Amino acid sequence: MDKVVPAFEVSLLEPTFSPILDCVELGIDSVLDNEALKSIPMVNLVIGIGRAGQNIHDRNLLKQTLNFIKTFNENKINHEKLEKYKRKINERPKYAEEELGRVLIILNNTVEVKKSQLLAKVFKAYVEETLNWEEFCEISEVITRLFISDLGLLNKIYKSEVQDTSQCLRYQADRLISLGLIDSATKSIVIGNLNNSQTDKYLSINDFGRLFCSLT
Repeated sequence: MDKVVPAFEVSLLEPTFSPILDCVELGIDSVLDNEALKSIPMVNLVIGIGRAGQNIHDRNLLKQTLNFIKTFNENKINHEKLEKYKRKINERPKYAEEELGRVLIILNNTVEVKKSQLLAKVFKAYVEETLNWEEFCEISEVITRLFISDLGLLNKIYKSEVQDTSQCLRYQADRLISLGLIDSATKSIVIGNLNNSQTDKYLSINDFGRLFCSLT
């Protein structure tokens, strides 16, 4: 990551490149064909390797990374906090390697663009010191394991529009419970034969889930 992390750092934290990303549909082919995008250090680095046009893995990394950068810069960021973070990683390069390197590893293993966008929002909260590093790592792990199709249910539970498993698909609720985003309590048990017994559960958002929803 000797060259990748510095290229990612400049691409992410320097506002010069935001207008370029705002004007571009960030699909794989548009990244490779758009000359303006090639001025972004991360794009130039990967394309310069000479494999991005042929290697679907590198093409996906570019797509996920640029969508992350675009989302991170979409809304105004606290300038003082941003400058403070830039000073930290410039004065102590190990933080850049640890933190930006971790983000790149996650992006490198991400398929859904939505996850890259969620990760960007959470990383922005970390840079603005709404979260500490441990909290960022916990939430980024949830994003990695999350089924995007479960976000709708999570949002409904957050808004108290769904309050028990009779109002949703149980397996989706179970997945959100396993991620630690919602809590459950037994509501009722219907005893039938071995194949027909059914337990309904009350569902409620917990503090961790509330934090996740507020950030994403």
